[in-house]
Amino acid sequence: MKIWKFLTTLLLINLFALSAFAQRVVSLSVGLDKNYYKIFITFDGKPWFKLFKDPKRDLITLKLENDHRFNREFYSVRVVGEKNLITIFVRNPQLSTAGAKVIRKYRTLVVLIPFKRKKFFKYTVVVDPGHGGKDSGATYFGVKEKDINLSVALKLYKLLKEDGRFKVYLTRKGDYFVSLAERQKFTAKVGADLFISIHANANPYKPNKRGAEFYVLSDRGKYRKFVDLATHPSKAVEFLDDDMVWDYTVRKKVLKTTLEFTQEEGEEFAKILRRYWCRYLGRYIPCGGIYRRSFAVLKVPGVPTVLVEIGYMTNRRELKLLTDPHYQWIIAKTIYRAILDYFNLKLWKN
Repeated sequence: MKIWKFLTTLLLINLFALSAFAQRVVSLSVGLDKNYYKIFITFDGKPWFKLFKDPKRDLITLKLENDHRFNREFYSVRVVGEKNLITIFVRNPQLSTAGAKVIRKYRTLVVLIPFKRKKFFKYTVVVDPGHGGKDSGATYFGVKEKDINLSVALKLYKLLKEDGRFKVYLTRKGDYFVSLAERQKFTAKVGADLFISIHANANPYKPNKRGAEFYVLSDRGKYRKFVDLATHPSKAVEFLDDDMVWDYTVRKKVLKTTLEFTQEEGEEFAKILRRYWCRYLGRYIPCGGIYRRSFAVLKVPGVPTVLVEIGYMTNRRELKLLTDPHYQWIIAKTIYRAILDYFNLKLWKN
């Protein structure tokens, strides 16, 4: 009897080893026709898989056995492979994540993502005017930061609203308080493709300090958000689809991958924004550096996030510019141009 148990155990181990080996990715390619965008993932054996979709965040996840790591981008669709998981970030607004499906052709999985009707070809951008209501932010020389932030944000909102390629939201439209957690949740709820938080800086100890600064998610902030959501599924539901959240393995791996995406893509946009600031605004307010921080509003898994400090209120010269409606329009137009560049779009023509 013992020998049969031993042989059965040995057989199961060998089958598992063969199965794991058979699940390794050997090639990745894409194609398309008039109906579908197609991702071909070929393994060195017949794969098994489980499909998860999160339409609001444009995420498609395949849970499977896989040891091959990769990070590839094709036509605004990013495919990330890690151990036992493949995550697809659909950043092409023409594609419908909700309608995605997977078919298996022996050793190849074909992810089929249907094209949307044209009226839905829009990127979603969330503009966040920092502070508001009881939270005034910095206050110097009778000027409140919350008012500057809102004024610039409203101008950027108008520019994006008039551009038919965008669906744009504000985290606040007037002078009222919105918590940092609510801003995060709102950004996730609308399925944002980009989040921009607008602030004005201050340093009372160095009144001559000048310049715009750009902030993206830090490694520490990324890790803390990961731990919080990975250990509390009730919180993770705010940021991922239910099916993903309640599968422990998928929840952990997707959170890790999406937060990395948030950081990497946030840095990419910050570089573009800084370049445009230097070009169009540097002669007025110098373009400062890009810094990593653990700010709460930057911690939205799967959404590129950037916080921009548009100048120093403690510097009289910069404060005068920051309160000038003409200069505020220049700031808004510069950020708008950077957004177009990030999404590989040209200036909008009505």
